[in-house]
Amino acid sequence: MTLSYGKIFAGSTNVPAQQGDQRVTIVWLHDKDGHFFFFFLGCSVNFVKSLKLKNVRWICPPVVYRNTSYDFGSNIKQDDREAIDSAAKLVAGFLLAEPLNVVKGVGGFGMGAVVALQFATNCALGHYPLSPRVVVGINGWLSIAGYIQSSIESTVGAVARAAQQKILFSRPTDDRILPYTSEKEVVDSLNEAGFGEVYFLPLSRLEPIVPDTPSVTSLVKLWLTLNLPISEYSAQ
Repeated sequence: MTLSYGKIFAGSTNVPAQQGDQRVTIVWLHDKDGHFFFFFLGCSVNFVKSLKLKNVRWICPPVVYRNTSYDFGSNIKQDDREAIDSAAKLVAGFLLAEPLNVVKGVGGFGMGAVVALQFATNCALGHYPLSPRVVVGINGWLSIAGYIQSSIESTVGAVARAAQQKILFSRPTDDRILPYTSEKEVVDSLNEAGFGEVYFLPLSRLEPIVPDTPSVTSLVKLWLTLNLPISEYSAQ
């Protein structure tokens, strides 16, 4: 079985209307699918709107993964890893353009979660001159789980940068369709690498991991409000 994900597709970035003054910027990434690009972009936008959070500038870029593949049970190919790194660099570009006094964050579903976790790791390794305060990965995995600890321990300043980041990770514990890294391997790797907080919420495989699932929406909203200077607004 092969999972297609890969190249970055350039297109329009959607920035939903902001509620209240801007205190936080979060880049939110949708899941992979080259054929239903506008559908998945719409899902990412609809999801962040459904959170009803004030003081957040949401950036929903049209990142689509295609033309390369990952074979289950084998190592990630170099060009696939480079595609994930390229998407993470795109996230960095968005956040570096934001005001310095604004708190930064990143999150996503599926392959968007993979990029979010890769971005967090790259920030810890000093690839970009910033560190997100919050990282959300729903139904994703960590592409470098096998050697993230050694990479951070051998990089000057990486331990301190990793400690500044808080990570929310959620995935079905009985879902073996996803690549070889289990949820325990991802969480253990992030903890051992010294990230400030890694909160894992196991979900049942019977519970759909989609943006409009009430439990997923409630989880992300609660976790973000606990860790950021933001609040919820009432629907008009």
